[in-house]
Amino acid sequence: MRSLFWLALLAACPGGGGEPKKPNGSNTPVPADAQVVAPGPSERDCTDQFAHAIEIQLAELKKTKPNQLPTADEVTKLQTELRDQYLGACRAGSLEGHRCAMAATTLAELGACQHR
Repeated sequence: MRSLFWLALLAACPGGGGEPKKPNGSNTPVPADAQVVAPGPSERDCTDQFAHAIEIQLAELKKTKPNQLPTADEVTKLQTELRDQYLGACRAGSLEGHRCAMAATTLAELGACQHR
């Protein structure tokens, strides 16, 4: 059952991975042709995104495997694990990917947001 939740987790981190955005140091000149990088999702955005991914997973489990639903304690533990392990990757993602993930209603839609 737990492996099913990790699928939701991976889909919940659009653009996850890669290097986190680093602010320009005050003594570092900015090249004239530098591109402005939009900030990624906030910590709250990511927490909401993880909760949404779990909700989608639970809805799909209710339809396909109603006898394998996790307990409330297991869901709470998973939310904490997701946050602890993947908050940085989520924060490094794009706002477009976050909006896509929050609009998703299925795991397939959520997974499609991963590359935004």
